[in-house]
Amino acid sequence: MKDIAVIVPVYNGDSMIDECIESVCSAGDRVTEIIIVDDGSTDGTLEMAESLAKSDNRIKVIHTDNHGCYAARRTGILSSTSPYIAFCDVDDLFISGSLDMLVELLEKNQAEVAMGGYKEITSYDETIEASHSPTIRLTDSEQMWRRIMKWKTQEFVNYVWNKLYKRELLEGLIEADGINQGEDVLITCQAFLGVKTIVETTAPIYLYYQNPESLTRMGFGYDDINLIRVWDKIVEIMEEKQPDLLSMAQFNRWRTDFTLITRLILVNNEELDRKYAGELKKWRAGLKAHWKDLVSPHAMPKNREMLVVGLRFFFSLTKTMMRMGRKMSKKATGELLHSGEKR
Repeated sequence: MKDIAVIVPVYNGDSMIDECIESVCSAGDRVTEIIIVDDGSTDGTLEMAESLAKSDNRIKVIHTDNHGCYAARRTGILSSTSPYIAFCDVDDLFISGSLDMLVELLEKNQAEVAMGGYKEITSYDETIEASHSPTIRLTDSEQMWRRIMKWKTQEFVNYVWNKLYKRELLEGLIEADGINQGEDVLITCQAFLGVKTIVETTAPIYLYYQNPESLTRMGFGYDDINLIRVWDKIVEIMEEKQPDLLSMAQFNRWRTDFTLITRLILVNNEELDRKYAGELKKWRAGLKAHWKDLVSPHAMPKNREMLVVGLRFFFSLTKTMMRMGRKMSKKATGELLHSGEKR
């Protein structure tokens, strides 16, 4: 009998796939399907995945053209047969026994989704202490939707990899290619349409790898712009299937214009400024049209609301101040990391 399927989308992950799959195998005895979706890798990922499959009959490898992480996850879901589904990114790790714990919580509490904690790591050599007295609670869908939409909260619960889902929640995902940014929230907003009860535990079940270099380096590109596509799709979904959530979805779509403006400013790159000048004009027009809708619900922190007003009415001055602040912050962070290396 099949029980838990773990979907692992991979693009050029040959340096990490061994350790990732080893952690998936150790996540529980009830893991009976491990589906690696090679999303058009150009390194040795496919060969390594096929080698792993020969050593463990639970592992299935699917090779596709490069369509993005969202499409790869959807392909894995459609190829699975298990009643429960979990996800793992190739540069992350499951904690041993974690999925057995989640499925036990899910079944015991008759929930549709079980959600665990996670730890950010900057090295695969880091050790994680066991959680001796984790908190367990039941959450209804209304509470969870406010957190998913980041409505009057800065908590982020949209990751798919710290959750175990009943299969039927994921069977109707829409098709969408080329999405590598915002893919988690697009899946989450569709999956939770059918959820009544979520069981949560504070016990860590997943290790999320954070590259130390990314702490001081910020980029900007096509994947970031795809956030607009993601929220446009979510607005369409809510309009059709969950109209009572439409206003919160629209709020997040308008917030995306604000988010992209701030990201492009903080990257502080003249070449990118020129490359995305046309897009910036559109985002500023969106902010001009909806700045009141972003500020009036008081759904964001006060400093974000002030930044919205600054970018709306004093764009050049606010842009200069943001870049100065980013430069000072980056310098301080770099000095802190450097002093840590000395110790």
